[in-house]
Amino acid sequence: MAPSVIVVESSGCTGLVPALTERLEPFGVSVSALPADAPPPGAGPPAGRPARRTFLLGGELHGWCLESDGRTDEAEVIASAVAAARLRAWAAATRPTPTVTRFHRPGSDSVGVVQFDAGDGSQLVAKTGESGMIRSETGFTSRTNDDLARIGRDALFPRLRGVQIQGRQGTSLMEAVEAADLEKRLFEDEARTELAPDAADILAPYLDQLAGWYRLTAGEQRPTSADYLYRERFDALREQPAFRSTFRRCFGDRARGHERERERDHARDHERGLGLGLDLDEHLAAELTLPDGTRIPGYTAATAWLHEHAPALLPRTGSQVHGDIYPTNMLRRSGGGPVFIDPRTVWEQRQRPDIGYGDPVFDLATLLHGLLPMPAILHAAREGKPEALFGDAFDPARPHDVSALRLPLRFSDRLRAIEHRLVRTAPGGEPAPVVRCRLYIGAACSLAGWLKYENTLRTPQAWAATYAYSVWYLWQARTVHQRYTAKESS
Repeated sequence: MAPSVIVVESSGCTGLVPALTERLEPFGVSVSALPADAPPPGAGPPAGRPARRTFLLGGELHGWCLESDGRTDEAEVIASAVAAARLRAWAAATRPTPTVTRFHRPGSDSVGVVQFDAGDGSQLVAKTGESGMIRSETGFTSRTNDDLARIGRDALFPRLRGVQIQGRQGTSLMEAVEAADLEKRLFEDEARTELAPDAADILAPYLDQLAGWYRLTAGEQRPTSADYLYRERFDALREQPAFRSTFRRCFGDRARGHERERERDHARDHERGLGLGLDLDEHLAAELTLPDGTRIPGYTAATAWLHEHAPALLPRTGSQVHGDIYPTNMLRRSGGGPVFIDPRTVWEQRQRPDIGYGDPVFDLATLLHGLLPMPAILHAAREGKPEALFGDAFDPARPHDVSALRLPLRFSDRLRAIEHRLVRTAPGGEPAPVVRCRLYIGAACSLAGWLKYENTLRTPQAWAATYAYSVWYLWQARTVHQRYTAKESS
C-alpha cells in the first residue's frame, strides 16, 4: 500500500490537508480528508469523539492515529514524522540488508543484545530493555561522552547511534566494541580463584581512564544514593520477594531431604538458637562459620553495625560514576583503548535527582567483588560444578556453616596491590582506612544484590558462597574501622 494520510475532522477545525499536501506530495504521500459526522448547530463534536483524527496508512507508520481537539495545527508534526519515515525507508533501500553477526548475553537490565552489520561495513549493537532504563542510560552515556570530547578525551562508553522507543520497550543503537576477555585474562587458573601476575597491569588503563573521569566531574555534594548503597540496601534486599524466593528455591526442598542430619545436629542447633526449621531470617541472624573455624557476625548483626557506623563513613563528595564496574562490562575499542558498557544509574527502581552522580569508591567496590569472589562463583554455576565451591562436605541444612568453602577467603598479595591502586584511584583526600571501609561495604552490597538472582546462582552452594563473602566483606570493613578509630582515639 502506498503511504497516505487521512484526516477526519469536524467542521470548524483548522484544516490540515492543504499544508500536509504541500509538504508530503514530493515524498509520494497522498493526503485526503473525510468529513466527520456533523454535530447539531452550535454543538461541539459528538460526546467521546475527538474533533480531529489523523490516520497514517501504508509505509513504516501504517496504523498510527493522532487524535486532537481540532484547535491545534499539527501539520508540521505530522509532516515531519512521515517525511522522516520515508527517508529512513529510502536509505534502507540503498544499502545491503543488515545481517546479525552475534548475539551477546543480556544483562539484568536488558532482554536482548544483538550485534549486526549495518550494511555499510560498520558493526552496531542493539540493546533492548525497559524504555525508562534505555532513556536513562543513553542520556547518561551521551552526556558523558560529549563532556569528555569537549576536553579532547576518548569516549568512556560506546558512541550512541540512535534510540528507538516503542511503548514500554526501548532499544539503544551504539557502536560495537570488542571483548577484552578480562574475566579470563585477570586470572591464572580456569576456576578464577587466583589473580594473574599481570592483573594490575591489565587493569591499569581502565583505572587511569576512570581516575581522570572522576576528577573531571568531582562535586562537593554528597550523592543521594550513598546512604542507600552503604546502609539501607542491605535491609531492603532481604525483604524483596526475589531475594526470599531464591533462598527458598535453593534450600527449601533440599533442607527437608536432610532430616537425619538435622535431627543429629538438633541439640547443637538448639543451643545456637537456630531451631530445626531454619528459614531465611534465622539464617541471616546466625553466625557464619569460616573455613579456619572462626565465627563472625551474620548478616543481621553486620547490618546492625552498619546502621550505627555507616553515617560517619558516608562520602562528603562525589562524581559521575559507572555504577557496575565488573570485568564483563570492561571492553576495548578496535584500537585497543579501554571502554565501558552497561552503566547502572538506578538500583531497585529507586529514582533520584542526581542520576549518574555517586561515590567513586562504590564504583571501585563493584570491581573489587569482580576480582574476589564473583567470577569464581559464576564460573562454577555456569559449568554446573557446585563441588568446586564446597566439595562434598556442604550441608544445605546449614548454609551458615561455610567451613568447607574451597575458595580463598583472604586477600592475596596480588589483590592487595590492586586494592591499594583502587584506593589511590578514588579522588578526594579522605583517609585510606575510611576509603577501604567503603570499598569493603560496597563489595558486600554488590554481592548481596546477587542473592536475588535465582537463575544466575542456580545452586545452594553458589548462594551460600555469595552470602558468605558478603558477610565476610562486612566483617573486613568492621575490623578496619575498629582499628582506625582505636588509633585515632589513642
